[in-house]
Amino acid sequence: MPLYGDPVAVILSVMLLHFTGFFVGYISAAICRFREAERRAISIEVSMQNSSLGVVLATTHFTSPVVALPPAISAVIMNIMGSSLGFFWRQISGSKQELEDQE
Repeated sequence: MPLYGDPVAVILSVMLLHFTGFFVGYISAAICRFREAERRAISIEVSMQNSSLGVVLATTHFTSPVVALPPAISAVIMNIMGSSLGFFWRQISGSKQELEDQE
């Protein structure tokens, strides 16, 4: 057994956390009737929280450096997912002008 639980469970939990952030951010912005470009920006901002803060807090308040592993994994996954979502949205909708024309 690994030193800090099951790494697959940690990765899946982190991915679920960030996916939920993207979804809740987008839906909340839609409920508030923001334009599509703003919905996307809010979605990314909600999910792309500062995982580095988690690393600092974990290493400051706990003696084991292994405690900082989930926030560190979260930072990597957060950047991959956020960049991928931004790329995906860019590919399916085109330029900023096209988004504004849709509104």
